[in-house]
Amino acid sequence: MDIEFHYYMTYLIATKAGFGKEDALTVATACQYVDDNDMILQIDKGRDTAYRNYISQTLNILKPKSKLFRIYPLFHFIPGYPESPTAFRKDGKMHWLNTTPNSRNANRILDAALATDDLYRIGIACHGFADTWAHQNFVGYFDEFNAMANPLSKAMPNIGHADAGHDPDWPALFWRDERMLHEWVDNKALFLDAAETLLKKLTIYVDPRISKTGLAEKSRALRGDLDRAIGDRDRNNSYRAARIARYRALSDRAEYGDCELAEYDANLWLDEVVNESVRGLRDRSDFILTRWDPLSDVYTWKNPQNHRRSRWYLFQEAVKNHQNEAWDILVQSNMANLELPHM
Repeated sequence: MDIEFHYYMTYLIATKAGFGKEDALTVATACQYVDDNDMILQIDKGRDTAYRNYISQTLNILKPKSKLFRIYPLFHFIPGYPESPTAFRKDGKMHWLNTTPNSRNANRILDAALATDDLYRIGIACHGFADTWAHQNFVGYFDEFNAMANPLSKAMPNIGHADAGHDPDWPALFWRDERMLHEWVDNKALFLDAAETLLKKLTIYVDPRISKTGLAEKSRALRGDLDRAIGDRDRNNSYRAARIARYRALSDRAEYGDCELAEYDANLWLDEVVNESVRGLRDRSDFILTRWDPLSDVYTWKNPQNHRRSRWYLFQEAVKNHQNEAWDILVQSNMANLELPHM
């Protein structure tokens, strides 16, 4: 999934579940920031206030770093049920790390986050939970199991859905996965299922006493609203801006926060708390030559006394706690006794 689900739809889901609009914004921003938190930063290096973050994504999912494989099953490709009917392939293969929707592992990881009452942890866990629908039938590891039969597959690393490009992440796409017994993938149907299931989890967290009828009514209403907002099939993701406008229009309604959701800003939380001194080419730039720039930019806290209260710092601590707890859950199940390099 991309920003459409992880930020815009997650905000709508959270407000519909009963989160206040500010809390819902924190959850949604944390959910999307999992994908944008792709740089290891050293802040106040050499000082008593020095801090180093963990990343939750590599710079490009299509060009992942092999030494950071642990990121994928913890944040993006949570291993599920290898024998799930949704995972039946033409070649009959199964994989112990295969991602399957709404798996026990994904539920345990989200439940663990909800138990902390930490909005940042909840947003991070929502990311991986929802991705079990979009990333199903791929493993967060380098393996031929991920290989697709298309002209570009030989040029792509068989990690996650690199061979499939962005096809699994676009909400209005109907595409073909020739590995599977049931080849055609309707992303809209999968995203709506993910949204409805996540809504139920978050609603029960907010209101454990909600009736089955009340929960069903919320689910139907959300599904109908998102169905219309996603709209018709979009082969080339050409109508993304129009869809985002419809999500933001929904957020202006009383049941979705009664205030139009701001456009996502990937730099907001970091820029609030950190000074950046650029040396050579800017490290945070998308310019391809930055990776060969020998000079590293310098980062310092804007307010060294209060940085631990900042949203960026709280998110980074949540990433570390999520990684530790998710790893503990997975090593007791799918990853038990597996011997995988770089994990």
